Amino acid sequence: MKKRNVFFIASIFASLFVFFIASLSIGAYSKVGLYEAILYLSGHSMERVYSDIIFYRLIRTMAAFVLGIGLSTSGLTLQYTLKNPLADPFLLGISSGAILGVTLADYFGFVSYYYLYLAAWIGSLLSIGIVLLISAYFKSSASSILIAGISLSYLLSGITTIYMIKLGPKIPGVLFWLFGSVAYSTPGILYKTSIIVFLSLFFLFIMWKPINSLMLGEDMATSLGVSVFRTRFLSILIVSISTSALVAMAGPVGFIGLAAPWMARLIVGSNYGKSLIMSIFTGGLLAIASDILARVVLYPSEAPLTAITSIFGAPFLIYLTLRFKGRI
Repeated sequence: MKKRNVFFIASIFASLFVFFIASLSIGAYSKVGLYEAILYLSGHSMERVYSDIIFYRLIRTMAAFVLGIGLSTSGLTLQYTLKNPLADPFLLGISSGAILGVTLADYFGFVSYYYLYLAAWIGSLLSIGIVLLISAYFKSSASSILIAGISLSYLLSGITTIYMIKLGPKIPGVLFWLFGSVAYSTPGILYKTSIIVFLSLFFLFIMWKPINSLMLGEDMATSLGVSVFRTRFLSILIVSISTSALVAMAGPVGFIGLAAPWMARLIVGSNYGKSLIMSIFTGGLLAIASDILARVVLYPSEAPLTAITSIFGAPFLIYLTLRFKGRI
């Protein structure tokens, strides 16, 4: 491995540690800072209210980390299986299904966080189920999956708009979730989402060889004994289940699923297995850093997480493209 790559890997790990500590130290309660966070992590006693604040920040930080892992590994997998460097987890109508689910839940009076979580997850799964059925009919070609996902996204977005107008004064209940945030994550929701994300990640590791072979082309993969249809179908199904849980937890947070996989590939190369491991850390880093910025830019209020990931992520992605021209 080149020394430059080793330097980048070390920088990712060091930055992840620094941002993790910073995430526990930054928030609306300015009296609870770095010193209190270090005391909490080292097991020292402190005032109950201080420990509760840091515990809330810890849950929020872990939720951001899980969000980054799931979106990054999902985006990487889609970029390989669909052979499209611009593919991300929301390209297949997953977010549109989740948004419609939350809108309908709010419309019919199911406004607790648990109900919104459940509605978003069901909406996402139903959406991707339709896409997979359509793609299966066309033998799961990459183009048919993309067209089905994009078309369904427009259809569901139109239905969502109609119901949002009907919501009237209740629309803020949907908007706070629509903008994306991990601020409302609870230990129970984080636990459930983490199980889904890490189980999905486990199955992706099992499938890394056939997924990696798809980069050689469908004919070459078939000659190596890989079932292109089965590999593509299962990988998209796994990614969709993981992303659905993430959207239900934090809303449709964009850009991480596109940028983090690129960062991973630029650091460790195009091998899917190595990139999958690296994307765990690049995704976690981007998500935690973005969540910190969301707390800071409008302090003491908070900015939508999706706005932060887009505003700060887009220039960074352009820089990476120009800096490593021809390696992506």
